[in-house]
Order: sequence, then structure tokens, then C-alpha cells
Amino acid sequence: MRKAIFLGLLACLMAATAVNAQMKIAYVSVDEVVQLMPEYKKAMTEMAQFDSALQINYAETLRELNRQDSIYKADSAKWSNAIRTANREKMKKLLTELQGFESSYQQQMQQRQEELMTPVAQKATAMIQEIAKAAGYGYVFRKEALLVQPDADDLLPAVKKKLTAAAAPPPKPAIPK
Repeated sequence: MRKAIFLGLLACLMAATAVNAQMKIAYVSVDEVVQLMPEYKKAMTEMAQFDSALQINYAETLRELNRQDSIYKADSAKWSNAIRTANREKMKKLLTELQGFESSYQQQMQQRQEELMTPVAQKATAMIQEIAKAAGYGYVFRKEALLVQPDADDLLPAVKKKLTAAAAPPPKPAIPK
């Protein structure tokens, strides 16, 4: 009878250990992982260039509107009604472009950011999954969603190590003499 109870307790203990091994939990700051990736730096450079191009376009449109306005104020008295109307229409069109720039700018920037950052986020997620699987973690949570967490289960150091190893140049083979 004692032997049966002992074997039952031993089986329960082994089952609990097996469940515990499957319940290994970690966390990671996905935002920090994304920011560490070389693809992120490239995407941010492209975003800055895209932003600059949009700003240049806006400035050129504003300059053209101001130029048209100056010409209109200086010379409109000499023009016929048809030329005055045509120039007024040109200026209205430029003004409408400038007014629509703000919403258009936000939409274009958001769309471009999504195009550039989606592959980076997907690669970061795949890397986190790979590291978690290799380390035996069953669950990985976003660090930003946790109020309290132990330092030991943060996957960020493992991600940094993997990124550093991937960025390091391969060692040069020894040249036989």
C-alpha cells in the first residue's frame, strides 16, 4: 500500500515537472527588438527621405503660389478678363493643393511607414519566436503589457546577442604556409 502511494506521488511530481517545463514563460520588448535591427535603421532613413521629398513638394507649391500672387498683383490691371480669370483659377488650384497637403501628408507618411516597418516587425517576431523555441519558452509576452516581471526571463539580451553575432564579419580563414 505504501509503495502504491509513493508511486502515485512520484507520478504526480513527474507530471507537475513536465507541465512546469512546458509552462516556461518569458517576455521581451518588441519595440526595442525592432529598433535594434539594421533594417529598422534603413527604414527610418527611407522615412526621413520620403518626408523630405514631401516637404520639398509643399515648399515648391507654396513658392509657386506666392510667385503667381505677386505677378497677379503687379500685372492684373494690364490683363484681359480671360487672363485674369485663368490666373485666378491657377492660384485657386495651388491653394487647394496646399490646403489638402496636411491630410494627404499624414496619410502618405502613415502608408509609407506601414510599408517599410511591416517586414521589419515580421522579421523581429520570427527572431523572437526562434530564440524562445531554442530556449524552451512556451509563452513570450510583450514587456509593455506586464506590470511586474523578473529580469531572468527577458529575451532582449538573447536577441541583442543574436543580432551582434549576425552583424559581426565572419572570421578570416587561416592561410596555410
